[in-house]
Amino acid sequence: MNLNRTESTEAASNAGMGEALEPTGTVSPREAGRARRRLVLGWRFARHLLEMVVAMMAGMAVLGVALAALGEPPGYANLLIEYGVMGVSMSVPMVAWMRYRGHSWSDGGEMAAAMLLPMFALVVPVELGVSKYVPGLSEDSLMMLSHVAMIGGMVVLMTYRFERYAYAAHGHRTEQGTEQRL
Repeated sequence: MNLNRTESTEAASNAGMGEALEPTGTVSPREAGRARRRLVLGWRFARHLLEMVVAMMAGMAVLGVALAALGEPPGYANLLIEYGVMGVSMSVPMVAWMRYRGHSWSDGGEMAAAMLLPMFALVVPVELGVSKYVPGLSEDSLMMLSHVAMIGGMVVLMTYRFERYAYAAHGHRTEQGTEQRL
């Protein structure tokens, strides 16, 4: 209680402390908008990749059921046939999903190639028997490595064509009926 009606130094010092505790470098609304936009673009990019991987897994599940019900097709013991069938069963639903999301056939073909070429780059040396010269590459490690290579190829293509996979307009129709491409 201040009986002398003089200004309290405590109140003045608290006011000064409050100002001192405020951050000196605040983020401008423009910078905050840019950061938010980068987050949104990153999420769209990751979501697109996740959607394609889920479609690929669905294709593998259908293949697994078909193999269990019908047995292996002729020549399935050959790694090129086995991984070829697997690649087709994964790429068909992935391309179908891409078409559903508004991508062109050429985008789907490009993505299928980005997925399958790295896989076959690993399968061919194992099938030819030259994998003994590549440390870590064997028939036992091929399944895991080929899936990593597939996803890696897809990420490389998506990064190269970032505007197609991070922005939400993949050739979707606009209100005026024209196609929008970014």
